[in-house]
Amino acid sequence: MDVNFYHSKLKLFLVSFVGCAGATYLFLRYLRRREAYNFFNYLTIKTVCTENECYEVIKELQRRCKAHKAVGFDGEWVTDSGSRRPVALVQLSSFDGYCGLFRLNKLTTVPPLLKEILEDEHIYKVGVGPIDDAKHLLRDYDVAVKSALDIRHIAKMCDHHPGGLAYLAKTTLGVILDKDWRISCSNWEAEELSDRQTKYAAVDAHVAIKMFVRFINKLNVANVWTQLDHVCRRYADVDFTRHDLQMSNSSSTKNGRETSKRYPHATRSKPLYHNCFMQAPDGELLCTCDNKKALWYVEKELADIVIDSPLTVRLRFEPSGRCVGDVGRYYQLAKENKCVVCGATNSYIRKNVVPREYRKYFPEIMKDHSSHDIVLLCVHCHQRSNLRDQAMRERLSARCDAPLASAEGARYVEDAAAKKICSAARALLHQTKKHVLPPARRKQLEEIVLEHYKQEVLTEELLQKAAELQVVYENSGYECHGEKVVQWYLNQGGGLLRLEEEWRKHFLASMRPLYMPELWSVTHNQERMRVRLEEGRLSDEELKSIGASKLL
Repeated sequence: MDVNFYHSKLKLFLVSFVGCAGATYLFLRYLRRREAYNFFNYLTIKTVCTENECYEVIKELQRRCKAHKAVGFDGEWVTDSGSRRPVALVQLSSFDGYCGLFRLNKLTTVPPLLKEILEDEHIYKVGVGPIDDAKHLLRDYDVAVKSALDIRHIAKMCDHHPGGLAYLAKTTLGVILDKDWRISCSNWEAEELSDRQTKYAAVDAHVAIKMFVRFINKLNVANVWTQLDHVCRRYADVDFTRHDLQMSNSSSTKNGRETSKRYPHATRSKPLYHNCFMQAPDGELLCTCDNKKALWYVEKELADIVIDSPLTVRLRFEPSGRCVGDVGRYYQLAKENKCVVCGATNSYIRKNVVPREYRKYFPEIMKDHSSHDIVLLCVHCHQRSNLRDQAMRERLSARCDAPLASAEGARYVEDAAAKKICSAARALLHQTKKHVLPPARRKQLEEIVLEHYKQEVLTEELLQKAAELQVVYENSGYECHGEKVVQWYLNQGGGLLRLEEEWRKHFLASMRPLYMPELWSVTHNQERMRVRLEEGRLSDEELKSIGASKLL
């Protein structure tokens, strides 16, 4: 028989075999996906559209999450023409499969009990990228989510590669999630959610809490669930991607303190507090200070060294004021070089309790002795604090009608049409013998300039004029958020001392610091001003500059 006949038969057999194998593979993969879809059939899913329904579901979630002090957390929204609409759905799930789907677009506002659980820092809201969902809820509904915890932090602690939610679910739980873009990008504001949407949303939140519990149980920590805060608190509200980037940019430690290649001055490699002492001419202790400041007075022949260690200098002139009461004693006390929140001593960053964007508009009398509002935080606590500060900014923005910076509210705006004309003219002017524009492109650019000036002939003079068009303008409607907030407090908010106190109270409430300096007070400046007033060192004009006709 012809050899070619056998070759053709063999080829046909191989094609058939490969085809059957491919079909079998696809069929098994389909079955596997179906199995994954049905893997979570035990879930109890409650869709919430009213406040009464919300009350029942939250109470049940609070009861069920006591053992693990955490809930799975996720959010869904609609993107319209590239713009994100407000969060439409928030998903919360307990470890045993009780899932609440809160349709915010139906509720219109966030019910108090839902806000309570989201802002409860004793319950971790776990997921992949929960910080982004938290930011959206803050901006859309003024809900300051606390203890949002990216499980990728915990995955890294277990030496598990920190991929996305689908990757982690597959490698940790052995299930394949439904990540079809047609469902993930579906209409979450629909009148009724489909069964597939409901299952998708519930599974995403539930998978997060399942993986969280599995990772925590893998940690070699005795009584881990009673020590959960010790394990997780430093990662709460810390953006995993930014934290990972910062850690990857860290160089070798210097004197046990982390430094950064990318931001060399962000993390301090030297102590902030040197605890040198400065005395009045009669030997009375005035304050502690750093080496540089103490030696400056000595070099200028304004002070003498009286003790070498600890460095103590005595002024040759009478200072403007002495230490009076607790407000004065605060400056006499030695300060510790450690994070005021968690006590970490290996690295720290200066934190302005009253952010500079507001303080820079304060009068000079309030800027003096600003060291009271500079504290040390470790890298993790600094990130958490900055995230939680945004909630305070949002509240001030609404209260003082002071919009935060945005593309629409920028200080400078760019005229896109003028930029196009200017760019065309410069391209035509900057042609050289070696770099000549193609004829078609040259004609296109010439038409842009001619159309703008309504001319038929393009001259060198016209090109020069077009090339010098103003492209960037100062936005006449721009209002600086920080400046506007300060003005509001000066005019009708009770004065700048009140604004200062609110930021200090916010820091204490949001971070719960355990190691604040002794005698640190939310009313520090008010007490300091009262002392100056009693000593006759505070004028009526200075009192007016801080927005107070009298000191309360």
